[in-house]
Amino acid sequence: MRIGLVRHFKVNCPHKAFMTSEEFRVWSEKYEHAGVFKKQVNMAGIHWDICYSSDLERAVTTAKEVYSGNIYLDHLLREVDNAPFINTSRIHLPFFMWHFFGRLAWFFKSKSQPESIGDTRRRVRTFIRNIDWDKDNVLIVSHGFLIFNLIYELFRLGFTGKELRHVKNGFLYIYEIPDYRRPFQYKKNKDDASTFEEYLHENHNTGGR
Repeated sequence: MRIGLVRHFKVNCPHKAFMTSEEFRVWSEKYEHAGVFKKQVNMAGIHWDICYSSDLERAVTTAKEVYSGNIYLDHLLREVDNAPFINTSRIHLPFFMWHFFGRLAWFFKSKSQPESIGDTRRRVRTFIRNIDWDKDNVLIVSHGFLIFNLIYELFRLGFTGKELRHVKNGFLYIYEIPDYRRPFQYKKNKDDASTFEEYLHENHNTGGR
């Protein structure tokens, strides 16, 4: 079984080098509605049986370019919101610092972030549970940070593939698992601990860490 992950195309939303918290917040809102730069994506010559996509516009546009069949839109695949980790009207910080420290705040469950690491991992697991595991080739179009969390869970399930430090826009990443280890389809015998219910139980209240 293969799962292909594609991050949406690059978004056309320039930003200043230094920003206040309010400027970063305004930029983030503009980013949600900005257009994308379309490009050709190498889909590895694979016939993808089914495609799931975030319901955000930039992901939907990308999914329609890389997949010709029916696309299943799912809000569970939306990007993890990255809010300013502090509120400051006078201090201008480099753009990358707003992103980096926002993600750090997410990891440490700061109240500055709309979603915590535990919240994200739980919705990723909910999405994984709903995948059609009868399909051989499943394509997922989502967002950079959410894809990191998807990969984390796929590795926990026994999938193999590339470990990423950066998720490129409009690029296919493939993760595979042998059919005999395909999870969640059925319980072969009472000693088989590969059902999703057991997976959830093993990860209950851990935040996936």
